[in-house]
Amino acid sequence: QTTKVKAGPLKNSKFAGTQEPMISKYLEREYVEREGIGKSTFVAAPQHPTVWSVVDRQATSAAGNPRGYAIALASWSNTQVLPDDHPFTRAVPLTKYHLAITKHHDDEYRSTSPYVQYDGAETVKNPQDLDRFLSDGEVIIDEDIVAWIGVGREHIVRQEDLPLVSNFGAGFSLVPWNFFTQNVAASPPWEA
Repeated sequence: QTTKVKAGPLKNSKFAGTQEPMISKYLEREYVEREGIGKSTFVAAPQHPTVWSVVDRQATSAAGNPRGYAIALASWSNTQVLPDDHPFTRAVPLTKYHLAITKHHDDEYRSTSPYVQYDGAETVKNPQDLDRFLSDGEVIIDEDIVAWIGVGREHIVRQEDLPLVSNFGAGFSLVPWNFFTQNVAASPPWEA
């Protein structure tokens, strides 16, 4: 499920003393039904805030919201700057996305081969290739899925990197989504 923050005019509302409509933020939720490039692949963009969550539509909270986990990038993570047809990008397609969702298959266990990343021009027999996994457009709603999370960083060299690179942190978190009735920190358990 994606939850996007959007903005638009409020119906039947005007700013005081003008004919200008009031603009407000609102949330737009959408279930992603099929895998595919541009369908179940996502790149974080600060100008388009979005929460990515993996939810079970059958397991709902008391308020009726589907329970699951949100995928939150822990730091800014960049994506591939090389073109899609570049040998490195073809060899490691996960570098194009922050998140890609595919239907689970036992034989799709890596986003790329550990060998092809050193020579993207060389094809591999029976490749592990994320773009190939995405290309069949399988239904992913109410299925077992895999969330391929990309937390790439571009290393821009600086003098302070010698003798040890120390500025290279990246990560993500899985955050409970609609599991609890409120923030659990507001009511910590008491010990007797």
